[in-house]
Amino acid sequence: LDAGVNFIDTAEAYQTEHIVSKAIQGRKREDIVISTKKSADDGILTPQELQSGLEASLKRLGTDYVDVYHLHGILPEQYEPLLTSVGPTLQSLQQAGKIRFIGITEHTNTDSSHTMLQRALQDDLWDVMMVGFNLLNQSARKNVLVEAQAKGVGILVMFAVRLALSRPERLQAVLQALIASGEVDPNEIDLA
Repeated sequence: LDAGVNFIDTAEAYQTEHIVSKAIQGRKREDIVISTKKSADDGILTPQELQSGLEASLKRLGTDYVDVYHLHGILPEQYEPLLTSVGPTLQSLQQAGKIRFIGITEHTNTDSSHTMLQRALQDDLWDVMMVGFNLLNQSARKNVLVEAQAKGVGILVMFAVRLALSRPERLQAVLQALIASGEVDPNEIDLA
């Protein structure tokens, strides 16, 4: 914060909201952008669970609103039921001033082609999307980013630096898997 970085991303599941609260004490709240997330266990989340989850996050964060509140790690098959069950609740919490922007995050490890976010872009509910985007998977460039920009949906990048990039043996295994799946042309990279 002292260096001018004012965006803080956390989540209920990370168990770090209380740490963020300590870090922002004594600071002007309007100078800090806080993003937090609510997971939908097994793709099921009731409006009451969403609302109580937000209230608990606000309490742990020591604030009366969050800048971005995401549904977290949503799989393609979970999207429609969650949209129906908690979409209106997210909007009412936004209208009440507890959420500035409504967000959604994908489950990149099992949805590397961004199917869920592509579907979510068809709805006008989402202000922000968190997408997996890195040197090893840039498919979001055409599958998500162009449409998000056209619709004015904010993008947060997750997994910008993956574990595979920090360990050569892991990188080799990931590259081989990407080649086998046809996502990477072996002629375009040096595997040595």
